[in-house]
Amino acid sequence: MKITRLLDIKKNSHIPDVAKLSGKKEPLRKKLDELIEVIEQSGVDHSLSQSYQEEIAEAFRRSAFKAKAVAPFQALDQDNNLSREELLEGLEKLLSENKIDSKISSSYIRRNAIQKLVMFILAILLIVFGFAMIIMPAPPSFEIFTVFYFNANDGVTIMDLVSLLIIFGGVLLFVLNFNKK
Repeated sequence: MKITRLLDIKKNSHIPDVAKLSGKKEPLRKKLDELIEVIEQSGVDHSLSQSYQEEIAEAFRRSAFKAKAVAPFQALDQDNNLSREELLEGLEKLLSENKIDSKISSSYIRRNAIQKLVMFILAILLIVFGFAMIIMPAPPSFEIFTVFYFNANDGVTIMDLVSLLIIFGGVLLFVLNFNKK
């Protein structure tokens, strides 16, 4: 009698919905709802529930720690007005204050490497696509206007100029991707 009444009180109580407070955590909220449903359907003793609570709390602490651990270093990296000496002093201070292990730093490096790889592939695709648009013949209806004639049958069209812009965009993306610090 008391247990069912407590469950009814919990369902009717006014607890703010976490998903409404932060809209970007919807997958976490779905899994949390599934977990609550499984817990309600299964019988769990007190010691096992305490163990699960500690594991979940530890997972949330680790998640919050990873995001907070790298943030000061990113803030130092974004400040472009500092001299090398000031950057070195700031880095020394941050390293003495924050404990960074190899797992956190390797995940940060891996994420940046994946981002650079995607940008590299996109730049190469843009360059190849631009050259393909120039080399491959297009139907006359697609070639809008000829800007400069080489001879009576051939010249530079608007499509060729757009292709050159696409190639330039790919080269620019390529250079900017590998020009970062």
